[in-house]
Amino acid sequence: SGTAQSATTLYRLMFGQPIPEQNAQHLSNEDALAALIVKKIDVAIIVAGQPAKLFTDMNPELLQQIRFLRVDPNAPETARAKQTYYPATIHASSYPNWLKEDVPTWTVKAFLVTYDYNLRGTVGNLRRFGDSLCENFTSLQEHGHPKWKQVKLELPGLGKGWQYYPPVERRLKACFAHRAAVQAAAPPPAPAMEQVNARPCPDQERLLLLCK
Repeated sequence: SGTAQSATTLYRLMFGQPIPEQNAQHLSNEDALAALIVKKIDVAIIVAGQPAKLFTDMNPELLQQIRFLRVDPNAPETARAKQTYYPATIHASSYPNWLKEDVPTWTVKAFLVTYDYNLRGTVGNLRRFGDSLCENFTSLQEHGHPKWKQVKLELPGLGKGWQYYPPVERRLKACFAHRAAVQAAAPPPAPAMEQVNARPCPDQERLLLLCK
C-alpha cells in the first residue's frame, strides 16, 4: 500500500537502514490504532488527508490515548527525510476536540502518472481530465473533502527525472490564464446595504414572519 511504502521509505531515510522485519507489522489504519491503544505496537504511521475521518469518527475517550509525534526541525533525521518528503502541519482546527496546538509533521505529494503512449485516446482522455479539474476546482474546494481547501491550482516544480505530460500541461496553463483573466475582469463586490422596508410591519404580519 501507499502507507506501507511511505513508512518504509521514511524509516530508511531517517535511520539509514530498513525496518527490521521482526519490528514491522502491516495493518489497516483502524487495526493499527487499535493495536496502538492496547500497546501491542509502539508507533503507527498513518497517511491521510486532514481532517481524516479515521480520527473524527473515533471514540473521544480512545482518541485521548493517542499522541502525534512531532517532527523536530533540528534533528539530523529530519534533514535526511527532507530528501523525499515535505514539511507540513496537522492543524488543531482539524481536530478541535483533540488537539490543543498545531503539530509539525510530514506530507506526501499525490501524482497522477502516465506513460507517454502518444495515443489519440490517451491524449484526449487526459486533456478532458485537465479541463474537468480546472472547471470544477472551485466546486471541489467548496463541496469536496476539506483537504481540497489546501490545494493550489498550479504546476509546482517536480523532482529530478519527472516532467508534466505536455498535452495536459498546455491545457492547464491555458486554464490558469483564463481563470486569472476572469478574476481580474470581475467587478468588485458591491457594499452591503441595509434593507429598507417599503412600509411598516404590522404586528399580525410580524407574528406570521411575513415581515420584520
